[in-house]
Amino acid sequence: MMVRIVGAGMLLAAAASAVAAQSAIGRTDQRRLQPPPPSVERTVRPTKAGPNRLAVDLPLLTGASPLQIGRDGRPAGSGAGLGELRLHEAGTGREIPYLLVWPARERPVTWEPTRVIPVSPGKDTSGFEADLARVLTVDRLEITDLPDRFLKRVRLEGSGDRVRWTMLVREGTLFNLSGDENQGDVPLRQTRLAFAPGAYRYLRVIWDDHAGGQLPTSLGARARIAPQGRVGTDSMRAVLTVDRRPSARRTSRYHLSMPASGVPIIALELDVRDPLVLRGARVTEPRLGAARLTPATLGTATLRRVTSGDAVAANLTVPIEPPSGAELDLIIDDGDNPPLELRAVRAVLAPLPFIFLNSPDGGVLRATYGGDRRHSYLPPRYDLEALRDSVDQIASAVATWDPPRSLAVTRPDSAARSELYAAPGAALDVKTFAFARSIPGGRGLTAIRLDPAALAHSRIDDVRIVDGESKQVPYVLEQLEEPTEVALPAPTPTTARESIDGRTTPNAARRSWYRVALPHAGLPGATIRLGTTARVFSRDVAIVTQDLPRDAQPDAFATRTVNGSWSHEDPDSPAAPLEVALGERLPTDSLFVLVNDGDNQKLPLSSATLLLPSYRIRFFRQTGASLTLVYGRRDLAAPSYDLALLTPRLLDAPAEDVVVDPESGVVQSRRGIARIVFWCVLAIAVAVLLAMIARLVRGGSWSGGPV
Repeated sequence: MMVRIVGAGMLLAAAASAVAAQSAIGRTDQRRLQPPPPSVERTVRPTKAGPNRLAVDLPLLTGASPLQIGRDGRPAGSGAGLGELRLHEAGTGREIPYLLVWPARERPVTWEPTRVIPVSPGKDTSGFEADLARVLTVDRLEITDLPDRFLKRVRLEGSGDRVRWTMLVREGTLFNLSGDENQGDVPLRQTRLAFAPGAYRYLRVIWDDHAGGQLPTSLGARARIAPQGRVGTDSMRAVLTVDRRPSARRTSRYHLSMPASGVPIIALELDVRDPLVLRGARVTEPRLGAARLTPATLGTATLRRVTSGDAVAANLTVPIEPPSGAELDLIIDDGDNPPLELRAVRAVLAPLPFIFLNSPDGGVLRATYGGDRRHSYLPPRYDLEALRDSVDQIASAVATWDPPRSLAVTRPDSAARSELYAAPGAALDVKTFAFARSIPGGRGLTAIRLDPAALAHSRIDDVRIVDGESKQVPYVLEQLEEPTEVALPAPTPTTARESIDGRTTPNAARRSWYRVALPHAGLPGATIRLGTTARVFSRDVAIVTQDLPRDAQPDAFATRTVNGSWSHEDPDSPAAPLEVALGERLPTDSLFVLVNDGDNQKLPLSSATLLLPSYRIRFFRQTGASLTLVYGRRDLAAPSYDLALLTPRLLDAPAEDVVVDPESGVVQSRRGIARIVFWCVLAIAVAVLLAMIARLVRGGSWSGGPV
């Protein structure tokens, strides 16, 4: 009996524990389902009572929790997103159910063949009619058998009885430019005309023959039967902020800022003024890898554009996988061409869902959303879910949005939240670093770009940020693909280096020497860019560097030479600059340019620029904290901070860029102090010795006189 009682008690206890655990799970799920206090409200205006469709627009995308989009532009997983969105009646406050409906995947389509009927040509026009044999609902016309190297303007009309005609495409362009694969040309083909679905039997094509001859009437045509139901929506486009950035020769780099992170972008469209374009392009974004942020390629493409009169054939789109952050970089390979006249860059968004709602009386509604965009909250579930499979067949009115309004919500701002992310780490002895530089005041997400001084005097891995108590402030290191440009003084003529090009060397008189001063010794991964005012020339150029004296061998110099070839043949255009990579780390604070002029006049060097690798530090700083940037220790490895786990938050919003104080406040390393002490002691010893010799000279002669 006792065993039975104990066993029953154990079962009851286990059951109670299971119930408690289930309740805890339920509470956890409730917390997960509970959206944050909204930060944005908007008025929704249904067109009438009953079913309405409300578009997901850009303000909603950038203000609410992000949609989960996969690499194919389709919803990922459950397609969660906008989960905190709520709709209420403006008067009563009663919650209005809604459905977030994703566009269906493309269904198989049917193409109907047509009979081509010639149309009498005009003065500068020609064309044909495509007869479907019966009235059908169509939305595309494809012209087959277009000849190669074809590019023409066209208009399209539709009719059901061949008497009354409707303008379907007022100004279109069709082209078939296969290109030369050996020359790297990319085929350009546009053989279809799209229009709004309608019931037509006849489709009339009128060619604009101003820029070319008439086409033969033996062309074929077919029309697409408009798919039933809602297949998808036209892709939304958003204009991005474009900032031109430094770049290496033969490339152009543009920094693109998006309205917010997590926007489901699947392509970039370029708007350029150039009539002819054939260039490669790629798009990158910073992503965490190997303990630092590095550029990750999201997509590549070949840009091509051809114009003939008013007709334009172009493919200036770069498909990309959806980015995770709010910053992108566009790199264009210019080859030997000048940079593109880039007028705008538009982001193409993935097909978006729509909001289906049932308005009780057609009155205005109040929508609320926002809070913390970094989380994707599960959407609410209403009984309206029973209609999801039949939404496409329900005739719905179109509801519209009013502009968003911010709500005064009591919550920690981004700067206050950053206090949690800026918790100090382990302490360091600041005196063991060779350099210490004060960081100007600020708060929240901050970024520091390492300048040439920091690059020259650090190994990057030994860079640290410390607070007033010498405790480390966690940061994430970002390696940028764009170079840091440092303008150098113009090269100055100088005499030949005897150790390299003595005057007894054959052809020494045909060489010109120039000296270029560098801001610091020890600059890593540098490339020098030289400019000239000459238009027609061909020269061999050598960049010569010499190590600074070593401690053990003060008179020993190591000479390094990097060669390059520079030429230009067009007297009507300026010469492109010469870029020469100088190796991993420059050992000196100056270099020499040796130009082999041969029997020509001296090549004038008008400018010099140094291109250095770019690094940026992202970190959260506490309000009012006194911070110092320190570096210059050979025994330190790269830091490892838990802050790397919060990388998405570091990329969610633009950081405040600050510039550290100049490298004037220097904490001398122990080796430097020892060196100073050595020379001071040596100077004192020499002074004492000279004083003793002077006393001996004044007291007597060196020939043995009295001392």
